[in-house]
Amino acid sequence: MTVSAAFLIYSGIMPLIKTFAALLCGYVLVRMDMFPPAASRGASLISMNVALPALIFANIVPSFTPSNVSAMGPVVLIAMVYMLMGFVMGIIIRELCYVPRNFWQGIVIMTGMSNWGNLPNAIVMSVTKLPPFDPATDPALGVSYVSIFTVCYHIVFWMCGAASSLSWDYLPGVPQGEEAERRVSWKEKPIGRLVARMLRLSSPPPAPLPSELAVKDEEAFPSRDEKGSIETSEQSSVQSPRIVVVEEPQEENDVQLTSRISPLGMSNNQTRRLTIVIPPSPRRGSVPPTPMRPSVPPTPRFATAPSSPLRSVYPISPARSIAAITPIRTIHSIHSLEDPVAIAALIEQSAPPQHRSRIARFFAPFAALLKPVTISLAISLPIALITPLKALFVDATAQGGPHWHGPDGRPPLAFVMDSAQFIDTIAVPLTLILLGASFARIQLPNPLSRLPIMAMLSVTLAKMVILPVIGVVVVEAMVRGRLIPEDAKAEKFVAMLLSGTPAAVNQMIVSSLYAPDGDVDTLSAFLLVQYVFMSIASAALTAVALLML
Repeated sequence: MTVSAAFLIYSGIMPLIKTFAALLCGYVLVRMDMFPPAASRGASLISMNVALPALIFANIVPSFTPSNVSAMGPVVLIAMVYMLMGFVMGIIIRELCYVPRNFWQGIVIMTGMSNWGNLPNAIVMSVTKLPPFDPATDPALGVSYVSIFTVCYHIVFWMCGAASSLSWDYLPGVPQGEEAERRVSWKEKPIGRLVARMLRLSSPPPAPLPSELAVKDEEAFPSRDEKGSIETSEQSSVQSPRIVVVEEPQEENDVQLTSRISPLGMSNNQTRRLTIVIPPSPRRGSVPPTPMRPSVPPTPRFATAPSSPLRSVYPISPARSIAAITPIRTIHSIHSLEDPVAIAALIEQSAPPQHRSRIARFFAPFAALLKPVTISLAISLPIALITPLKALFVDATAQGGPHWHGPDGRPPLAFVMDSAQFIDTIAVPLTLILLGASFARIQLPNPLSRLPIMAMLSVTLAKMVILPVIGVVVVEAMVRGRLIPEDAKAEKFVAMLLSGTPAAVNQMIVSSLYAPDGDVDTLSAFLLVQYVFMSIASAALTAVALLML
């Protein structure tokens, strides 16, 4: 059948219009303060734990039969090839491009793991209702094939350790903040370090940070700080308080003045307490400091300087536990549409080992599979493949099954299928609205020049251009090798389409849980570029896939 270019363009763009309409609704609702974070969290729970399992059950039970279940093997193989190729390209991009130090593992996971949930379902359910597909059977088959990709994603991301490997970017020795933005040579990258060690190449000195350059410029002109009169010096000594460190022995009562505080000393000794002492008048400014009198409280919790510019109250808690509040901040600020229930399992896995038994630690990876999506798939497949059991839910007489029916002439458990089909109608629109809402909450770093622009474009090119080309070639090779039937149009279309989907939003939740201050701005920028480019890449890939059928 000859297909015109206009039809291919129309078939590739039209399904994306309603997709971006739902995304725009979520974005506008957040900007108008009509979709608060609490509502987003509740809708996310409903989408992942109720609507999506119902969608999987309602599509797998009537669509899978013993004759076409053999398609699961090639689909799983294709999914593994896509993830493996993505990981390899992520490693190459990390070694060749500038990437912040606290995103070295994140860029590998982002390139390998894709959004195989809501977006493919929305496109598949729209395109498979049009020619050359069979609108009676192909939409259900398409969603069933997408669900197999989803299960492969969950196994690799949660069970095989991809999610836990994101913590490598936030280990104690890994620099964070501005220090993580220091540009390093390829010899200091993980693979480049091994190559340099084998070739016995010397590592170049680290590049200075912008703040270090500013400090050097100030040190180059010391005379500027020496100017001024004696009156100005005395006045500054009156206004500025002196911050000293007081050692507080646990078994002795006397408290001694040890030294003036410095940022380095504050970070090295966390058992010290701060005390702000107002210096005497300028006439007695030459009197050296003496040990603190008993009238000064030995263990102040807060100290202030009323007459100084430092008017704020300084909390003196020595151990700032940022990690304890990070999950709460992150869950309230980043609202992903994918699997919020896994957050609790991830927090449980991050607990100290002594608080969990060996059996609990052994079964912790398998607990990630006990989610509504995977449970729904585990229930749906046996029902779909066992014909007498399938006849309880749908009419299976065409497959040689028994004709069991109730008083109304329908299968006895047809009401279960009706309920699942009624609930699954909210799955795709709701998840797209949540995705648009998550984009509205993204905070990009300022200025934008701090972003790894080349790495962002490289990841987008790898996921949305290079990998789809590989996917089309792999699918055509499997068709010629008779691993995929020639007339399996829904299977071929899904296999090609899911080669060009953007990164999964689940990574944002997991990374923000591990980040010391919940800072995932770099990851958000990568996601934003990919989802913006998706409007062009998905339409082109859909048109190419329809042409190859």
